[in-house]
Amino acid sequence: MTKRALAAVVAGVLIGGGVTAVSPAGAEVEQFAATNWKKIWKKKLQPLADKRYYTKSASDAKYSTKTETGAAFANYYTKAQTDAALGGFLTKAAGDAAYAAKGSGYSKAESDAKFQPVGSYAAAGSAYTKTESDAKYAPKVQLIRGHYVADVPSGTYVTSPISFGVTFSATPTTHYIPVGGVPPAGCSGTATLPNAAPGHLCVFATGAPNVSSVTFNSPNAYGANLLGQLTNTGAAAFIQGNWAARPAAVASPTLAGLKDATGQTAVESGR
Repeated sequence: MTKRALAAVVAGVLIGGGVTAVSPAGAEVEQFAATNWKKIWKKKLQPLADKRYYTKSASDAKYSTKTETGAAFANYYTKAQTDAALGGFLTKAAGDAAYAAKGSGYSKAESDAKFQPVGSYAAAGSAYTKTESDAKYAPKVQLIRGHYVADVPSGTYVTSPISFGVTFSATPTTHYIPVGGVPPAGCSGTATLPNAAPGHLCVFATGAPNVSSVTFNSPNAYGANLLGQLTNTGAAAFIQGNWAARPAAVASPTLAGLKDATGQTAVESGR
């Protein structure tokens, strides 16, 4: 039997065709009954088709073609273009390292509640301008403090200079407060922390043995000179104490930055 005849026989058996006959001499297989291929596809083969795949018509209806897809994504970046466009931006790790952690700063709501909005100031006319303040108020007069001491082995007088370190606008009114004395008008405080009203020089004594009286010799806008008269001219004597002066105004120079422990301006005179 030839290969062609064998194939015909097998096909006839598989598809249920008509009876075939093969001649002993290897004659061709003859099909006696017509084969209904449409019926065989519908009944035998179609149920076995893989349902996971679309037909061409179903695929064309459901999906875009390559040309349609290319046109639709023409306005989008490729991966390479995106990487190049974002090259100037920080990665998450770099951003975390460069910026404060969440919660470490004020939120907008917290800032709005805590701080005054820009431009939200006092209404016009409700406060003085600098020009108005300068015209209305005099500059705060600074207090000057100092220490004095002088001694002599004997003689008639013992003297000690007082220098303000600045030039007052006028000679101050002078006051000498002996040890334990009561400060007069224009003076206040104590011998360890003296004070003076504007236009006054207040000298508080802390010691003056063998001295009968202390006066001021030629006070002026720069300072004064204390003059103590000895009780016993043949014995030693000294004067010492602290002073305070507050000018009505300062001509020159200013005393900015010269502060004592109390926060007031202080200048110590030479001994």
